[in-house]
Amino acid sequence: MKLCASASLAILLIVFGAQAAETGGLRGTVRDESGKPVTGAAVKIRHAERGVTVTVFSRAGNYSAPELFPGKHEVFAAPGGHEESMQAEVQIAAGKTASLDLTLKPTTPVLTAADWIPQLPDDRDGTKQLVINRCVNCHGPAHFVARRFDRLGWKKVILDMGRIEETRKPGYRDIPDERAIAAKGEEIERLSGYLAKHFGPHQAPGVNLPKPVAHRSTPGETDVIITQFDIPTRSAVPHNLAVDPQGEIWFVERFADKLGHLDPKSALFREFPIPAGARPHGVLPDRNGFIWWSESRGNHLGRFDPRSGQMKRYALPRERSSPHTLFLGTDGLVWMTQIGGNRIASFDPRTESFREYPVPTKESRPYGIVVDSGNHVWFCEFTGDKIGRLDPATGVIREYSPPTRYSGPRRLALDRDENVWFTEYNTNKIARLDRNTGAIQEWTIPTPDSGPYDIVVDRRGKVWFDEFTANKIVRFDPLTAEFTEFPLPGLDSQVRKMALDQAGALWLTEYWNSRIVRVVERR
Repeated sequence: MKLCASASLAILLIVFGAQAAETGGLRGTVRDESGKPVTGAAVKIRHAERGVTVTVFSRAGNYSAPELFPGKHEVFAAPGGHEESMQAEVQIAAGKTASLDLTLKPTTPVLTAADWIPQLPDDRDGTKQLVINRCVNCHGPAHFVARRFDRLGWKKVILDMGRIEETRKPGYRDIPDERAIAAKGEEIERLSGYLAKHFGPHQAPGVNLPKPVAHRSTPGETDVIITQFDIPTRSAVPHNLAVDPQGEIWFVERFADKLGHLDPKSALFREFPIPAGARPHGVLPDRNGFIWWSESRGNHLGRFDPRSGQMKRYALPRERSSPHTLFLGTDGLVWMTQIGGNRIASFDPRTESFREYPVPTKESRPYGIVVDSGNHVWFCEFTGDKIGRLDPATGVIREYSPPTRYSGPRRLALDRDENVWFTEYNTNKIARLDRNTGAIQEWTIPTPDSGPYDIVVDRRGKVWFDEFTANKIVRFDPLTAEFTEFPLPGLDSQVRKMALDQAGALWLTEYWNSRIVRVVERR
């Protein structure tokens, strides 16, 4: 096994924000232009200086927003799922509640990727879903349905997108014809063939705008408060996040190559640079105070000590393993999926050694991972369309296939009984695997083409997941099979990871908007 550790990397500590301060509040009424009270209007209250935005929803024409930082705030309002219009500025004083009445003006409904997906032709050969998984995962279909290229041109675009994390800007014109012609992999052939067939030079220019219907909330009163914290590095692009034992938030900045920390009480950020080009993906606080991260491009596992500021990196045993999501085992081992290597792996911090387990299904792209109390490792096979269970004592992996084919299991979580809940990204469902029988039950999500991505289960047994392409978060009650959908305040948030803190608040990352977000239920 190859082991590489950098010796005590020097850390540049960047601190933003201010100390915790006494807070104030804002309340008022929300009415339409005819004077009728409005339920479910999104009221967004932004402290621009701090980069903190609180969104509440009106109930029977009234709204209230507690725990606002003192200072000047901008207030926006609109029906849920619509673009906000600026309403007013208001000064919030510590220990006091200000009042501001709002009148909603007509605004435009928000278009999401979920609205565009039905416009993608389906050749019934699986290529449409491949386009969604490879293209829509990073940007909506609106970015390519209006383009017209022949097959060679689309190959250049696909090759260019494959390097966009390095170049940071489109540059398909710089790719020589010879390189595009030489690209003969199965995936690029399928993608370029599909795109040239349906969006080639022979197709009429322009595009018909779809009807914006996906980004709507469930009818009725929306009972959450959503707080967005702007990451100081605005090009951070946070991927995964996790909550440490103190209730503080750790996250990775994929494009900025940094490890980030947020103190929710003060809105104080700290950022710690890691080696350039690492492209961090997973993050994990352990019980000893260390923070671990995975480098999907750097092919390392990293460890950070916040007390000393020291970092240490460990090279994975095999090249191009692309370590992905991390999870802490009951015995202190750091478990990970290797999406490039098609393996599950553990790292023992005591011996600083890896152990790897190949996934039986080839090219399964292992994704989300959790470990149960018996130290069994559960994981999703995103392109293998299965749920895997590894017994580390024997090294045996058992695979479970959902009832719906080509389901695309993405991430998973355990409930109180340690049943496995997971998202089926491709087929717009969530599912539960009974750990005792292996039986799988599925539920179809109300919003079509919503792209369910991450999933968690709270201490009451309620299931939360995000709709990646519909830009919403959802609460699901297994007892009633009721879905409650909430539109996220940020446009095209692309939520890739969620976590629950000790108080029951839901935390998530806004990928392209470079924010950390907290969702709290109002009771």
